[in-house]
Amino acid sequence: TGVANFFGWAGTLGSLLLFASPTSTFVKIAKERTTGNYALLPYTAGILNAATWVSYTAVTPDRLQTAVTNGTGVASMTVWLILFTKYSPDRGAVLSQIAAVFVIWAVLTIMAVHFITDDWFTPLRKGETCKTEFLGMFCIAFNILLYGSPLSAAKRVIETQSVANMPLPLSLATTVCSLMWSIYSILVQDAWVGLPNMAGTLLGLLQLCIYAKYCRNQEGEEERLVTPGSSLRAALRQ
Repeated sequence: TGVANFFGWAGTLGSLLLFASPTSTFVKIAKERTTGNYALLPYTAGILNAATWVSYTAVTPDRLQTAVTNGTGVASMTVWLILFTKYSPDRGAVLSQIAAVFVIWAVLTIMAVHFITDDWFTPLRKGETCKTEFLGMFCIAFNILLYGSPLSAAKRVIETQSVANMPLPLSLATTVCSLMWSIYSILVQDAWVGLPNMAGTLLGLLQLCIYAKYCRNQEGEEERLVTPGSSLRAALRQ
């Protein structure tokens, strides 16, 4: 329907903002010519999530917005990973993690396309295939991992009473993106899109609540930012 398409493309726009949110972090990394203490996880989780969703759309018809969104996600995360590898002091470890992610995605995709058949199990929803539901389960897990990654900064925020390492733009993008996709999933009745994004909406709201609680505490604002995307807030203050 027209309404579903609207929220589908709104979700696509939100996802594009989410994929672009590390830009200022990598500008800083390029200037310093080192990744320092920035973590790799959000980028490996991001490309694994996006690539698995692309595989999902390949076996599930009428998911154009999802295909466009995650195809763009794969491209953007590839750029971030190339830059991370270039400036990492431990390229071997970075390349090993990237290779592991590629193997996981390849195994899941090959299994879905060539080995999973409709006589493996009874689909949870009438009209769906086992291929769709097999990949859908992994998409849910990887999507929740991606949306929850900014919470890796929560412990440090609470300890320092400072939001210096809480990436506000990333948290906002996570919340808006997951909310749009949640509404879309309800309209098209796609639980595999809906479940991770509803969880993502809750995780995003939790991140914003943590930010709101500590945003007035400025002690420690000049500390070294140690989480991916955390330099975004500093950039916005300039």
